[in-house]
Amino acid sequence: MELKSIYNLKIENNPDFEKIRDVFIVGCFTGLRYSDLSSLDLSHIDLNQEIITLTQRKVHKPVTIPLIDYVPEILKKYNLQLPKIHLNDFNEGIKKIGELAGINQPTETVRYKGKNAVKGKYKKHELISSHTCRRSFCTNMYLAGFPAEELMKISGHKSTSAFMTYIKVDNLQAAMRLKLLRQRIAS
Repeated sequence: MELKSIYNLKIENNPDFEKIRDVFIVGCFTGLRYSDLSSLDLSHIDLNQEIITLTQRKVHKPVTIPLIDYVPEILKKYNLQLPKIHLNDFNEGIKKIGELAGINQPTETVRYKGKNAVKGKYKKHELISSHTCRRSFCTNMYLAGFPAEELMKISGHKSTSAFMTYIKVDNLQAAMRLKLLRQRIAS
């Protein structure tokens, strides 16, 4: 729902926000790291097969990612060349876009500074960053029932333990996922 509200946000009067929003949405539906999103170009996109194929910059691992949901439309909007946005501008802008989209739920987090756990309370939009794209992709596809082993091939994760750190499932989501599974088995 949150991604849909960001995608549908009317920000045409702010071209910078529109570009940031579009790059963010592509990231959330491809799982690409920001470094790979910012280098995505025509050579990586095959519209006939509706896939992105590239070698990830960080881990030098080749991945093939389907063009799903809003991604084809956004890529066509920019002639298959996403806008280039400095990472700091992106992270600052996407927080403001999240706020405009009403993503204001109080959220408690625990972050580590060295070995010390530091608890903090934030509005959810304050926590949105470029890395949210990758976590959202992994979590949303996992919650939708896509097998983790296959999802790792798309995200480029090498180990299950590394992949599972990206899955952010709360107690209610876990309970509902189990309930759906049991309903499918019963029918």
